[in-house]
Amino acid sequence: MGTSLIHPRMSPDQVIHGSKSLELPRKEEALHLLEAVLQNAGYDAGDLQIALEAIDHAKRLRSNKKKETISDSYYIDKTLIYEDHEAFIYTRADHVRKNWYFSLWDSKSHKPVRRALKTTDKTQAITRARLLYVEIKGKIDRGERLKSINTIELIQLWDEKVKAQITNIPHEGITEGRYKVIFQHIRHWKEYIDSLGLLNTAIDRIEPHRTRDFGTYLKNKPKRAYKNKPRNLQLINSNISEIKRMYKELAVRDKYISASQVPEIDFIKSQKEEGYKRDIFTEEQYERLWRYIQFTYVTKKHNPERTAEQLEIRKIWKEFIFILSNVGFRPKELLGIRMHEITDNPNWDTKRRETDLLMKVCKENSKTGRARVCVAPVKKRIERVLDSYKKLGITHEPTDVLFISYQRIRGEVEERKPYSREVFACRLNEVLKASGLQEELDREGKSITLYSFRHQYACWRLRYGDVPIHLLAKQMGTSIQKIEQTYGHIEVEQQADLITKAQDHIKKTGFILNKPEVIDEEDIN
Repeated sequence: MGTSLIHPRMSPDQVIHGSKSLELPRKEEALHLLEAVLQNAGYDAGDLQIALEAIDHAKRLRSNKKKETISDSYYIDKTLIYEDHEAFIYTRADHVRKNWYFSLWDSKSHKPVRRALKTTDKTQAITRARLLYVEIKGKIDRGERLKSINTIELIQLWDEKVKAQITNIPHEGITEGRYKVIFQHIRHWKEYIDSLGLLNTAIDRIEPHRTRDFGTYLKNKPKRAYKNKPRNLQLINSNISEIKRMYKELAVRDKYISASQVPEIDFIKSQKEEGYKRDIFTEEQYERLWRYIQFTYVTKKHNPERTAEQLEIRKIWKEFIFILSNVGFRPKELLGIRMHEITDNPNWDTKRRETDLLMKVCKENSKTGRARVCVAPVKKRIERVLDSYKKLGITHEPTDVLFISYQRIRGEVEERKPYSREVFACRLNEVLKASGLQEELDREGKSITLYSFRHQYACWRLRYGDVPIHLLAKQMGTSIQKIEQTYGHIEVEQQADLITKAQDHIKKTGFILNKPEVIDEEDIN
């Protein structure tokens, strides 16, 4: 018998298939045949293993030789720029004009990185190639992408990422409104980079210190609206934070730049605001607004050119404004409330049910992502809203929002969607100007928005309604800390006559100073 085929450290099936045993009869038969062939030739399993390794090594040599042959025919005037044999400049055999190119072998991707040097001068080509060598070699070593992107491309990628997060459920992504804010932040950044002449420059080639003054640029940038008031410094710093987030969560994460290449942007120093974040009316100004809307804006006598349809739309808007100031909803919340979320409380007596309703803000409609049911002393106002819609030929279904956009529903395709905040905000601006209040507000440096009516509600409840902060926070769907931060400076005046005089202005407008209530849904039978 010749030398045994079974190697002392391995079996025949391990030679062919590694450590996995061959269980099928056909494979065992093949192994026996192989053993017989090797035995007749005077070899064992160890000799077979050595032969297989030699064959594999020869294949690799042929592959490398083929690559070198192709390279030699492709490269002309190949010149090393350093002692690194993987980095060199060359001209191309298939080009008549002898422009120089740079090549660096990327050992991680096993591919050459090539760049056009855009010159026919060899000395200039070597200089440019050495700069590229440092840049590209550094990126390879740091694991960064070799493909660069400019600010426009970065913004496009970020826009796609942010859009994918849009959802109607708070805290599970972002809302459409938040996306619009982010879009404005990014637009400011794009304009700033353009002003520096760097819009088409690769972001990894923009020196971080070049962008330090973005905050100052934004602070001095002319405003499109409310031009009489300076830009909010906290909003500027939020803009800066959003830009830094874009670079860290996209450009750095996806290895377009390193962490050290994130733009350096100085935050604007600002003192913490202790007053309202939004302006509100004085008691006398609020009464004047109410009188103008109630006795001028919605009447046929003072608007003979307006159609009955237009006046009904004005009445709907009027009730929206005064529901805001009597319940403290956020504008978006009130616009999103549906009919089945407005109910009576069966536990109330008849008298209470004549004035009050329960209005639910579902979690999808709430900024905090938490639902709440508010006691709203606005039953008469809601009845007037529904009556105006009926005169317009619209009857609400349980799933309809209360404030259906009449412009949408008049179209060929009926869309029972709510009015937008922008539409109602434009109408507010028109009313302020027509009433003469806007000039006075401008002199005082005030900017009144839809959100101001929510703040009006909170301020007067604390000042005149003697409402505990924790109860107000629950009604408004916010935190006690937020209430204290925004309204903590309000002190109830000690002079009874001042309070009485102010309350007289308020009560004339139909503003309700009863204590707010929030009811748990389980308590409703």
